[in-house]
Amino acid sequence: MSNFFAALKDIWRLAYPYFLRRSPGEIRLWVIGPVKMPENVIGLSLLAAVVVLEIGFSYMAKQFNSWYVGFGNSIQEKNWGAFLDSFKIFTILAIIYIVIAVYKSYINQVLQIRWRKSMTDFFVDRWLAPAQHYRLRLVTGPADNPDQRIAEDVHSFVGQTMVLGIGFFGNTVRLGIFLTVLWTLSEQFPMTSFGLSFNIPGYLIWLAVLYAAAGTLLTHLIGRPLIRLKYDQERYEANFRFGMARIRENSEQIALLGGEPAERAELGERYGSILANVYGVIQRQKKLNWFTSFFGQFSVIFPYLLLGPAFFFGKATYGILMQAVSTFSSVQDGLTWFVDSYATLADYRAVVQRLVGFEEAMQLATEAATQPPHIARQAGSAGVLSADNLVVMLPTQSPLTGAASLTLGRGDRVLLTGRSGSGKTTLLRALSGIWPFGQGRIELPRGASVFVLPQRTYLPLGTLRQALVYPKTLQAYPDVAVREALQAVGLGKLATELDDAGNWSQRLSGGEQQRLGVARVLLEKPDFLLLDEATSALDEAGESEIYKTIVDHLPNVGLISVGHRSTLAAFHNRQMEMKVVGDGLFSPGQPVAAAAE
Repeated sequence: MSNFFAALKDIWRLAYPYFLRRSPGEIRLWVIGPVKMPENVIGLSLLAAVVVLEIGFSYMAKQFNSWYVGFGNSIQEKNWGAFLDSFKIFTILAIIYIVIAVYKSYINQVLQIRWRKSMTDFFVDRWLAPAQHYRLRLVTGPADNPDQRIAEDVHSFVGQTMVLGIGFFGNTVRLGIFLTVLWTLSEQFPMTSFGLSFNIPGYLIWLAVLYAAAGTLLTHLIGRPLIRLKYDQERYEANFRFGMARIRENSEQIALLGGEPAERAELGERYGSILANVYGVIQRQKKLNWFTSFFGQFSVIFPYLLLGPAFFFGKATYGILMQAVSTFSSVQDGLTWFVDSYATLADYRAVVQRLVGFEEAMQLATEAATQPPHIARQAGSAGVLSADNLVVMLPTQSPLTGAASLTLGRGDRVLLTGRSGSGKTTLLRALSGIWPFGQGRIELPRGASVFVLPQRTYLPLGTLRQALVYPKTLQAYPDVAVREALQAVGLGKLATELDDAGNWSQRLSGGEQQRLGVARVLLEKPDFLLLDEATSALDEAGESEIYKTIVDHLPNVGLISVGHRSTLAAFHNRQMEMKVVGDGLFSPGQPVAAAAE
C-alpha cells in the first residue's frame, strides 16, 4: 500500500506544475478565434472539457443499455414496428455518441500537446541551466540518458496519464451508473437454478465484485515483476543507442586505431543485456497473457452462464436478458479495469520512475552548487580574479587540488604547468564556475566576463558563422569583425564559406578547430581568459603565432594557460607549477617570473 501511495505522490509531483503555470498562453476557439489567457487556465479548461465529455460518454453508454430492452423485446415479440422504431432511436443515440467521442479525443490530444510542451520546457530549462547538464554527469543518481528522459519519457508520461487517468475516471463514472442498474436488475432478475429462484439482494453486484477482485489480485501477483523489467528495458535500449552514437561521433579515431572489433564486442555486450531483459519481459508477459486471455474469454460467457437460466425458465424476457448482460459486462469492465490496463500501468510506472529519478538527479546537481560544502563565488571590488583558501574536491568530497592564494589581474598572463593528473584542468573548471565541489572562495570583479577555451573546441551543427559566433547569435557581431577574426587566426581562406552549413567538427582539422576557438575569443574580448591546452593541436610555430595574436589583440586580458611546452613561457609574465603539498593534494606553487617575451 505504501508503494501505491508513493506512486501517486510521484505522479502528482510530475503532473501538477503545468496546471499552476501562469505564463501567457493562447488558444484558438471555434467562431471566436485566438484568445489569450494564462496557460494554466487553458490547461484546466481543456481538462474540464475532457472530463465533461467523458461523463457524457458514460451517459450515452447508459442510454444504449436502456435501448437494449426495447430492441430485444421487439425481436422476441416479432414486432416489426417496434423493431424499426428502435433503429430510429439507435441512429439518434449513435450520432450524439460519435460527436462526443470525436471531440473528447480531439480536446484530449490538444491538452496533451500543450502539457507536453510545458513539461519539456521545464526539463530542458533545468537541464540547460548554467553548467547543470555538466554537473549532472558528476553527481550520483539515476540520470542516465537525459535526452531520452526529455524526448521520450515526457511524451509517454503525458499520453499515458491522460489515457489511464481519463480511462479510470470514465470507468468509475460508468461503474457508478451501472451499479444502480445492476442492483435493480438483481431484484427483477432473481438467481435461478433448475427452475428455482433465490432472492439475494444485489447478488449480481457481489458476484461482479468477487469476480473482478479475484482477477485483479491474480493479475497483480503475476505481472508485478514487469514494472522493473520495463524500467531496465528502456535503460538498456538507451545505452545501446548511446554506444552507437559514440561510434559515429568518434569514427575517425576508431578507424585509425582499428578499434572496430573492440567496439563490436562492446555493442554485443550492450545488446546482450537488451536480449536477456527482453527474454525476461516476454516470459513474464506470457504468464500474464495466459491468465488475462483466459479471464477475458471467460468474462464474455460468464454473464450468460449467470443470467441465462432466468430467461430459459421464463423469469425474464429477451430484452431484459440483453440489458442485464450488457449491464453486468459494463460493471465487470469497470471493476476489471486494472486487469485490462496492467501492461500499460507497468510501462507507466517505469516512465514515472525514470522522470522522478531524472528530476532528483538534477536537484542533487543544483544542491552541489548551492549547498555547503561548495566553492563560494562572489563579486569583488579589487578588479582581479582571486581565489582564497580554495580546495577543489572530487564529487566524493576527496580533495584533489587547491590554491591558498591565487590572484589574476588585468594584463597578467600566467602559465600553469605540472604533471598530468595534478588537477590543472579541474582548477580551471573551478575558476570558471562549473565545478562546485570543494571549499573556499573565488572572487570575480562585478560585471567581468570569463571565457574558457578547452582543449577540444565544440562546434555546433549549422553554418561556419554559427560555429564561430557560438554561443552568441548571428546578429551579435558585424560581418567585418567576423571576417577579421578569421583572418587574425590564420583561417582567412574560410571567409567565403561562412554561410555554408555542414558538420564542421568533421571538416576542420584539430588545429583549425582550435584556431576557430581563438577567433571566438577575439570576438568576445573577455576580461579574463582561461586556456586549457587550447593550442595543443598546433605545431610550435603555429602556437606561437596564435599566442602573439592573443597578446596583440587583447593586451589587457587576464590570462591563465595550461600547457606543457617550454616555448609558451615567452608569452607569459608568470609561471606556476602544480606540486604536491601533502596528503596527495596538488597546489600551484609560488609564481615565478616567466621568460621575457
